[in-house]
Amino acid sequence: MTSEAYNQPDFKKYKFRELKAYSSTEWLADNKKKYRQVFDRYETTYIYAELSLYNKLYDIEDWEVDVELRCYALKKGRTELCSLPFKRKVSKYDNVIYVREGWGNKKEGAFWKKGTYYWEAYVEGEKVATKYFYVEDAGREVNFYDNPYLEVQSLRLYEGPYDDIPENDRLYYKSFCGEETRYIYAEIILRNLNPNKSWQCELFTKFYNDARELKGQIIRLHRVERKDEFITITAGWGSNVKGSWRKDRYTCELIFMDKLLAVLPFEIGDEFEEGISPVMLPNNPAPMVLEPDEDADLTFEDVMSKLDALIGLKEIKQKVRDHAKYIQFLQLRKEKGFDENSQINVHSVFVGNPGTGKTTVAQMMGKLYKKMGLLSKGHVHEVDRVDLVGEYIGQTAPKVKDAIEKARGGVLFIDEAYSLARSNDDTKDFGREVVEILVKEMSNGAGDLSVIVAGYPKEMRHFIDSNPGLRSRFKHFFDFPDYLPQELSEIASYAGHEKGVILSPAAEKRINELITEAFRNRDRSFGNARFVYDIIEQAKINLGLRIMAHDNPKSLTKDEMSLIQLADVEKISIKPKRDMPSIPVDEALLKTSLDELNRLIGMTKVKQQISELVNLVRYYRESGRDVLGSFYLHTVFVGNPGTGKTTVARILTRIYKSLGILERGHMIETDRQGLVAVMSVKQLSKRQKK
Repeated sequence: MTSEAYNQPDFKKYKFRELKAYSSTEWLADNKKKYRQVFDRYETTYIYAELSLYNKLYDIEDWEVDVELRCYALKKGRTELCSLPFKRKVSKYDNVIYVREGWGNKKEGAFWKKGTYYWEAYVEGEKVATKYFYVEDAGREVNFYDNPYLEVQSLRLYEGPYDDIPENDRLYYKSFCGEETRYIYAEIILRNLNPNKSWQCELFTKFYNDARELKGQIIRLHRVERKDEFITITAGWGSNVKGSWRKDRYTCELIFMDKLLAVLPFEIGDEFEEGISPVMLPNNPAPMVLEPDEDADLTFEDVMSKLDALIGLKEIKQKVRDHAKYIQFLQLRKEKGFDENSQINVHSVFVGNPGTGKTTVAQMMGKLYKKMGLLSKGHVHEVDRVDLVGEYIGQTAPKVKDAIEKARGGVLFIDEAYSLARSNDDTKDFGREVVEILVKEMSNGAGDLSVIVAGYPKEMRHFIDSNPGLRSRFKHFFDFPDYLPQELSEIASYAGHEKGVILSPAAEKRINELITEAFRNRDRSFGNARFVYDIIEQAKINLGLRIMAHDNPKSLTKDEMSLIQLADVEKISIKPKRDMPSIPVDEALLKTSLDELNRLIGMTKVKQQISELVNLVRYYRESGRDVLGSFYLHTVFVGNPGTGKTTVARILTRIYKSLGILERGHMIETDRQGLVAVMSVKQLSKRQKK
């Protein structure tokens, strides 16, 4: 370029490159920033504009440029927030000129409010660019554990051309053929956790190779409308020329408001492999396959129909329906202007034996509450005492709060909840701390969470009475009775359908007999539906073993491989017996032990009881009856110190050994100190630091 050319009056010494917005001042490689268009008000202090220009006098001479950055808010027209004029020296050694200035307040959430804004850039008095950005407000800040805006519902990959392909024509892969792949698309379905307002969703989809080099990035700005339950976005990277993807391991990663949402690994190899790879979520250590919610399009009546389709539970179904209808009545009153002072209560107590459908009904109630707008997700997070109670001081509260956050938007289902209140007098039981946190969480005003506790009837009454606040929080009680034999038979047919097997008439008759027998002998540990499912599973296993014993299993038909015969059911043992060791009586040891016992002074009744036990064991052996399964060996010795309890215990142990009742016949003597763990303050401090 000649000096005459750039000294002309109309010559521009720059060329506009880009105008971007960002809020983080974190330094990144290549002088880059975390450029965004959507910001959360609670995390935002200053929002900056970055104006970049190409320097036409690069390597020629230094010069000065006049720049002005203006920021506006779109509120009933436009409102100017700031005007930032300044001169900037441009070095001839800079190929690109960067101008960065911001506006706001150093306190997070103090200046920026929800709304639409934009930066305008002027160079030498001429407007060169406009950049819109948005500030959103979900009520709380996005962090690693909690995203109040959205949740990843489904993430799948497919291959296609530049202009994408219709949803019904997509084939989903977890491995792609390098020679045939054009664009790899991510189909992303996000659950909207802010259905009561419209907002802007800015999603970054990044593809990395195994060396963590950025293959490509796609930014989607999507307006989420009020009442939108799901947000569906597709983002693809590649080329219409096949072969742009080299053989390697890759990841597809989703970023929202500078936070990692999900990581989906995939491979480029020699051929396509259909399937869906497990997704890694930041707050969940176990990878999981995420697919679209099958119940997303269900209406309230659809969910109720699914509940009605459950076998048995007639009274429970009616009570759930009445409960739902009453909630709809309260919601209607609010719409009509009635002042309902109290919050709609969605916390319940489920009482019943195992396998009576408590978890299934909890899942249905979660979906119902979601359809009624009381819960944002409607999922069920199931926990028990082990998941909530810590091993040492300070560990319980974080575990409970973590469980609550995982259940947020749905149902926290606490099975065997009575174990949290073992004794009202035990002040050292950390279960009491769990109950106190739950009571506080369920207080009026705590939203987007339903707590359902379940367990045996008697124990659950004790649990509810263990804390004065529990009874006022739990308004709804559901009593789950044991299934009747005819209902269990229906469940057996349904279980067979689920497991892909068919019962022959003889097999079905025998299974019904097993069910009836078990029902007659049931106690409160009776498994109900679980018991039936176990029978069908055992029958299927026996079917498999019979099929594989065939000379040529592959020659059998599909019907033969799915039909359970009577012989498969006959092999099922409801109460399997454990083979016990056959140990002969050690006469020499028995005589020595009895002589030692008889030499003791006093204790006539004790000697008599032990002598009767020896005679009874001999009788059982002579008559061929089970010795080991017929005697309770647990004994209580009551007496003052020095009355011979320990001495008799040692002798009795040798007598048990000589009779073959005990296999080893040794004795371990201990006391409270040997059983109860004692942790020093120093040790506790070390564990808490870890």
